[in-house]
Amino acid sequence: MLYKKREMPNRLRGLISLEKRLSVDHKERNYIVEELYNRRAGYGGEQQYDKCMTEFKPVYPHAILHDICLKQDGVYFQMDSILITPAFIMITEVKNIAGKIIITSNPTQFIRVLPSGERKVIKSPIVELERKQFFLLNWLRRRRITIPINGVVAFAYNNELVMENTHETKILFAYEAPSYFRSIPINKDILTNANIQELAFELIKNHQEYNPFPMSISSEIHPARIKPGVICPQCSKFSMVWERKKWRCSSCNHAGIQEHKPAIEDWFMLIKNKMTNSEFRYFTQMQNRNVATRLLAKSDLTLQGNRKNAYYAMKPNHS
Repeated sequence: MLYKKREMPNRLRGLISLEKRLSVDHKERNYIVEELYNRRAGYGGEQQYDKCMTEFKPVYPHAILHDICLKQDGVYFQMDSILITPAFIMITEVKNIAGKIIITSNPTQFIRVLPSGERKVIKSPIVELERKQFFLLNWLRRRRITIPINGVVAFAYNNELVMENTHETKILFAYEAPSYFRSIPINKDILTNANIQELAFELIKNHQEYNPFPMSISSEIHPARIKPGVICPQCSKFSMVWERKKWRCSSCNHAGIQEHKPAIEDWFMLIKNKMTNSEFRYFTQMQNRNVATRLLAKSDLTLQGNRKNAYYAMKPNHS
């Protein structure tokens, strides 16, 4: 049973927003674009794995949780996917790396072969997996739970894999995961169905959602380099203006009344965790204070303070 779905990571959401609004000549732009590409690819690979796992329907009780981040001994560790069964827990490390991958032993290395023929050593997902197994083991011990913790590395798509030797850690493609998990025998019931449910809810309760907002601070980008304006959803230009009780695009003539809401979300992701009426008008390039007050009142925000000290904030648990 699926207990936790995967949501788009906050860092990826923030990068999408930042890439749209960052000055084209900013010194960090190339780095931001590259990170956005890599994180989009990683998230896409994880979604592909999730899709494949919908085929896993064993007869025994189980729990599947995607994207769980816990804290143990002062250390955060994030697991792409967890499968809880009566006999074992399986952590899956999902990778989406284009091209040919060569896997060596002694030492274990993952080498990506680029189309040009250049070979690039990448961080070993096996080492990442072993680290997460270690911390999850300690996390469970604190709760007096003792159960084997296994791990697999799953490549989202059909890379050309060349494994020079066999490895203790199972390496497979995402589409193979359901069949592989079904092939593992359940020889001993360590956890009952009730235990599995209780553990799944405990994992969800202790999940630590990474919050990189505002990105101007976490990415060390001055807010002045982040472009204001309401972006047209039709032509993607910064050309929406408020006129006659609606937003209208001066470029493609698209019109609507909710087009400022993505700009508000961008503000909280990129600039700061509160917004004044004046800041709303700056970021949406609106002149009328009264109209700004009405639009803010209809937004999914809470008004705090009063008069000159009034500001708007996101509602609790809003993401």
